[in-house]
Amino acid sequence: MYLTSPRRLPSITELHEYWLSRCAGRPMPSRADIDPADIRHLLPAIALVDIEPQPFRVRYRVVGTRLVEDMGHDFTGFYLDELRFDKPGELLALYRGAVEEKRPTFRSGTWRRPDGVVWGMETAILPLSDDGMHVTQCLAIEDFNDVRDPGFLAS
Repeated sequence: MYLTSPRRLPSITELHEYWLSRCAGRPMPSRADIDPADIRHLLPAIALVDIEPQPFRVRYRVVGTRLVEDMGHDFTGFYLDELRFDKPGELLALYRGAVEEKRPTFRSGTWRRPDGVVWGMETAILPLSDDGMHVTQCLAIEDFNDVRDPGFLAS
């Protein structure tokens, strides 16, 4: 589920490399270091989330248009625990890992759409910090590879 060196889709790799280029010797960049114009073509697949440490919660500040389309609704302004995502515990663990370890976390798996079609999916959670020490926000990106038929999970 959690990968440190996943076989990444190009968008995951590109955002991760951009994030690394913005670290400037720090463990993670700040939100101010991220220029949306630099990654304009990736924005539809990206969410910017706020991290609330106590109690730990993830709030979707900005959600890309492709994520909205894939999920069937705009979840901007909602907390992760208010949404009905597939495998929400895995997603929460990815955020928690990025926050606690102060480094990107990744996962690779499958996602079953409401119509039953199963997609291969990759996710990256990239932490951001206002002070260089505490994670205050994360960039999240999800991308999908080849569409697989419902029999994929049975094999």
